[in-house]
Amino acid sequence: MSFADGSQVRLADVPEVTIGTIPATPAFQVMRYRTASVRLNKQTDISDEVRADRNVPGITDVGRSVQGSIDTRFSYGTYDTWLERLFCSAWSTDVLKNGATAKTGTLEMTFNHGASDSYIRYRACRWNTLDLTLRSRAAVLASWGIMGIDSPTPTTAIIAGATYAPPTITEDFNAGLNVANLAMTSTALVSTPKVQELTLRLNNNLYQVDAVGQYAPVGHGLGRFEVSGSMKMLFESLAAYTAILNHENVAIGFDMNDPAGNKYAFSIPKVKFMDGGPSAPGNGQPVILDVPYQAVFDATLGASISITRTGA
Repeated sequence: MSFADGSQVRLADVPEVTIGTIPATPAFQVMRYRTASVRLNKQTDISDEVRADRNVPGITDVGRSVQGSIDTRFSYGTYDTWLERLFCSAWSTDVLKNGATAKTGTLEMTFNHGASDSYIRYRACRWNTLDLTLRSRAAVLASWGIMGIDSPTPTTAIIAGATYAPPTITEDFNAGLNVANLAMTSTALVSTPKVQELTLRLNNNLYQVDAVGQYAPVGHGLGRFEVSGSMKMLFESLAAYTAILNHENVAIGFDMNDPAGNKYAFSIPKVKFMDGGPSAPGNGQPVILDVPYQAVFDATLGASISITRTGA
């Protein structure tokens, strides 16, 4: 008896022109990933009706929705479409800024059973969150939070006319060799402190919209776009601590460069350091500033964050 093997699960993605409608002859892009937990979530209602024999009288199926996450490494050109959906915007002259245009895609999971395959698809998927982690001596990791409407009936065949582009082959970024030009500037910060770890969280704060007579959500609403994260800085001087105490506007920027010469330049022009201060960690370890931060709207950029891409 054959069973689906986790190492053979194919994840493919196609943009939707009309939200919730899978293209008639979809041109799927096979995606690179580490783990994927996106699935159909079934909501049930357990009856609280009283029975003299103390048994549960029934369980009602009341709704479905799609939720989950996809964990990946981060590489050039691999997730540009996903970044557009996350930013609710589009690349313009290779610059992406956060906006307010809903963009969705269909995800397809292919499970290999040996003699046959199973295909499970998820419609109207929106990219709600992204968590990027840049840690010294480690690959840059990404976790994408997904929300969708529903899943058509699973099948054992591809969609007629569907094509599948192979995954990209660009090298993974790593925070040891591929992150450059990390800069933090403010009135107090005239030089950038050394950072052991930097996290970046982008959150659309999507919310599910339900309606009577609808088994699946009727859609999703856009909440406020928030850019936040944290940094572990070496305590080299009072500059960063002063920026915290003075509640200064701090500009943060960094580049990711792969060995082929491809580059993403991240810019967060107006950030507040929310908290942080030096502590005494004891013997054999450096003093660290744990600094949470959050971005605010920058009028010059016309957004909170931008990414500029430069191909080799």
